[in-house]
Amino acid sequence: MSQLPLRSIEAFVLVARLLSLQKAATALHITVPAVSRRIQLLERHLDTKLFHRLPRGLSLTPAGERYIAELGPAWDAVRAATAAARIPERVNAFKVTVIPTFAANWLMPRLAHARLAGMEVELETSPGIEELTARKDIDCAIRLGRGPWPGAVSEKVLAIEAYPVAAPGHVAGDCLHTLSDLAGHTLIGSNHQPDFWPEWFRLADIAFQADAYRSFDNLQLVYEAAAAKLGIAIGLDPLVRPYLASGRLVRLWPESVTLSRSFQLVRRADRGVDRRFNAFRRWLRSETARAA
Repeated sequence: MSQLPLRSIEAFVLVARLLSLQKAATALHITVPAVSRRIQLLERHLDTKLFHRLPRGLSLTPAGERYIAELGPAWDAVRAATAAARIPERVNAFKVTVIPTFAANWLMPRLAHARLAGMEVELETSPGIEELTARKDIDCAIRLGRGPWPGAVSEKVLAIEAYPVAAPGHVAGDCLHTLSDLAGHTLIGSNHQPDFWPEWFRLADIAFQADAYRSFDNLQLVYEAAAAKLGIAIGLDPLVRPYLASGRLVRLWPESVTLSRSFQLVRRADRGVDRRFNAFRRWLRSETARAA
């Protein structure tokens, strides 16, 4: 038997579950054409067609459905075993997965002064959503979204307020007197959450069409781009606060709106709540209450 194309199998599992080349590419940190090539390689290896290419998306062929039904659990077991083998026994460690900007701008400064007896909190950052059911080494996640998520229990811990921000001097008077002042400016957002700007306009009861729009991989890059005067960013409070405090960005609009998404603490539904999780949840809730 020829060598198994493991990278292609990994791509197939993600595409079969997400039915999206773009989402699979984001999870694998590669391009959409690269994912497509891996799928094609696997189809040649198996000499069978796994997906129907539709005008708007993908669907599994009968062969693809049988393959993912048998392969999916086995692939999850391989990932879990690999993760367990790579990581030494964790006695006091408590691992949390979180988006990079929340980790850098909000969580890390507070963890530096945290008193969590008998616990060593480890952070793993990822712009995408880690599947907790496939990662036994992760104890919980802090996700930016609406929830619920399959196989997980979530609770809201921090609301998100939104308002436009820009570098000082990028907008005359550092203030938008009317929303028509946005005309001619480039709006900046995250390609992982592309509807932050549309939701802000909708909740602010404003009909507006941007002349130009740029997106970046994470919110840290969004704010760095705004600080470099590449456009006006959607500021998410509390993530944007360090930029406002340092003076690298200024708030352009007095009113803020509360987005439908929030930061939520997420754990696996099939894993019981232990002492460490309860301690971390109590600490996190005390910090979010203080921040509010």
